[in-house]
Amino acid sequence: MQDRSHWLDRPGLARKLWIAFAVILLALVVAEMFITHSHSGVMGSLGFHAWFGLLVGGVSIALSKVWKAAFKRKDTYYD
Repeated sequence: MQDRSHWLDRPGLARKLWIAFAVILLALVVAEMFITHSHSGVMGSLGFHAWFGLLVGGVSIALSKVWKAAFKRKDTYYD
């Protein structure tokens, strides 16, 4: 029987993926400078999709922590 690990478990791969995603994000923000948008106001700002996504993700995490604190059960609930 062969012990095959998942391809995501390879050593050093997590760092390479972080670097790849950062490069892709940076390339998209730079490319946005050369694309004209019909949006105005805050939606027309540089990197809007990047910083808005980061903001919404942070708010989602904060709300999930509040939700967990409000609705969690004791460890002995099912005993």
